Amino acid sequence: ASATEPFKAMVSITTIVPVLACFIVSLSQVSAHGYMYIPLAEFTDSVTSAWIVHIEPQWSGDWDSCSSSDDDCLTTLYTSLKESNGYSDIRTLLDSDTDLYGANCGFTDPDTTPKDPPTTGDATFSRGMVHAGPCEIWLDDTMVLSNDDCQTAYGDGTQDKASVFTPVDYSSCSTGGCMLRFYWLAFQGVDSKMVWQVYKDCVPLTGPAEGTSTNSTSSTLTTGSSTTEDVSTSSSSGTPDNFSTTETPMTTTATSTSTSTTTDSTPSPSEKCTARKRK
Repeated sequence: ASATEPFKAMVSITTIVPVLACFIVSLSQVSAHGYMYIPLAEFTDSVTSAWIVHIEPQWSGDWDSCSSSDDDCLTTLYTSLKESNGYSDIRTLLDSDTDLYGANCGFTDPDTTPKDPPTTGDATFSRGMVHAGPCEIWLDDTMVLSNDDCQTAYGDGTQDKASVFTPVDYSSCSTGGCMLRFYWLAFQGVDSKMVWQVYKDCVPLTGPAEGTSTNSTSSTLTTGSSTTEDVSTSSSSGTPDNFSTTETPMTTTATSTSTSTTTDSTPSPSEKCTARKRK
């Protein structure tokens, strides 16, 4: 055997180990997240549950004093900063700069076949939310659901039980159809620092849900700008076949995809974002 073979073996091992570690981290990031499942979001490329951007907090505050598991601390800080920064909703913020906060609709396809809204007066995420942070659902420019701590409000803190958003009033959707827009600004600790993870999903709907009415509070937007996997559905229904909210609906594999031809591509889950911080 050559005297250089042990050295070559060492180089190979030291090269492979970081790659495997990065791969494992990437998988863990994907498994912790999700997308709109009922009504079903479809994707411009392969199905992905990953965040579209992963950036440092854009509002100055003592974010690192809160741990990822301290919902009360994070929610209190977020709500105080939202008010001091002059925002009443997260859509206005997340749609204000697609270079910073990611493309409109994220990885999802707003031009896919419209789905029938559920008649149960709710909407369902693909898995349980496991990060504190606000989320919203809009039908065109009408906000039909909003909460500053969606992990606590719509889940049990585990991935196994899908988060169900309720109540959602679909009556404001035009008979000619409308666009459901889902936003989630998740807070997660990474390397002892708090980061923002942004999710944006779009699902075109056929019209208002029939035979249902809810008591949800709506508001109208007046500011701001507006791996392959098969998912089986029944005709135009927004409900995937064989779906149960008591367990994880599916396992997805994320790949880097282009979300828009008119905006810069967003970072993949395994990359660190170098986006600028807003003052």
